[in-house]
Amino acid sequence: MLAPQDFQQLRRELDADRFIDMARQRTGLSDFGGSDFCEALNKLLDCAARDAAFHAQGLEAFKGDIVRSLCNRLRMQQDIARYPEILDEDVSDPIIVVGLGRSGTTKLHKMLSAQDQVQKTLFWRLWNPAPFPDAMAGQLDPRIGAVGTSQLLSADNPVMDAAHRIAEQEVEEEWFLYTFTFADWMWCQMIYLPSYFDWTMLRPSLGAYRYVKTMLQYLQWQDGGKRGRPWILKSVGHIANMEALLDCYPRATLVHPHRDPHDTIPSFAKLLSSSWPLYGKPVEPHLIGAEVMRQWGTATRRYLESRDRLGLDGRILDVDYEQVRSDPMPLVREIYRRANRVLSPAEAERMAAWHAGNEQGRHGRHEYSLQEFGLDEAAIDKTFGDYIRRFIKRS
Repeated sequence: MLAPQDFQQLRRELDADRFIDMARQRTGLSDFGGSDFCEALNKLLDCAARDAAFHAQGLEAFKGDIVRSLCNRLRMQQDIARYPEILDEDVSDPIIVVGLGRSGTTKLHKMLSAQDQVQKTLFWRLWNPAPFPDAMAGQLDPRIGAVGTSQLLSADNPVMDAAHRIAEQEVEEEWFLYTFTFADWMWCQMIYLPSYFDWTMLRPSLGAYRYVKTMLQYLQWQDGGKRGRPWILKSVGHIANMEALLDCYPRATLVHPHRDPHDTIPSFAKLLSSSWPLYGKPVEPHLIGAEVMRQWGTATRRYLESRDRLGLDGRILDVDYEQVRSDPMPLVREIYRRANRVLSPAEAERMAAWHAGNEQGRHGRHEYSLQEFGLDEAAIDKTFGDYIRRFIKRS
């Protein structure tokens, strides 16, 4: 943690009003549609100044992320004012993959997105949801090239590449859209922000979820409307906010791959050990392990409570990680059945081909251990025991 004088100096540099002015100057726009995001933005900047231990490149990237987010909010607000029919777009029935990180959610999301009759969360669209003013019909969208501003593209980062490869024209989890709200713990997956995580867990999440729903309506409108294509969504963060998720997507089809936290927790810690240093100084491994346990332990407790309170056992398709890894096509057919959709032979062939061509370890071997992050089996059992007893099959 920074000394008080260092915190004040960095906090002055991370000035919300200055970032807002920069976004307005860059876009030539002024209307955000309200200032309700300012409290969350200031909280994020407070926590970043206190917790993040930025290096010089990471600090500049973080500033750029804030301004980029504000520019997108301005451009989206302008388009909604011009084209109010955006808010009539129907996004109520997505297929949503939820679950702990490192449990097969990414594979299932990308496989379900491997055919054309769905709406896809391509990374370049998540990084800049609002079109640039210089975009020209029939030419390559300039937002694709702009993804180069992301710290998260995994070139020259073999650990991250092996764990979770991000590429500009591949689908990625829509959790990135929640960064535009400044009020969601997705920021904690990019930057070490323990105090910000605490704040997000104590505040209502519905406002952030409704804003992201509007962003999906906006992206769908840009792509010519729904035309019978459901969104394929995936965010491991949803398990902490199931009530808000279902408020926004009441007709969603939910699928949850389950994998033993004895494997997922150290695997996720390994991923963060490669992503957090993109913005800040390396975090000591045992501290990473403790923070991953705290975050996902909290999220899992919230998930189990909301799942019982909302009576979701019959609503969620629970599946085993090994099926996702080795034999996913029966699962895909069941997902389509639950979504009341017909899986055509061509669609099934595309997904099966994706499965065959994307074997585990394709981008490198992802190696990890509990001990590397100061964890042991007893700690996992204590934190995740209820979840393990309910969902994990052991031989």
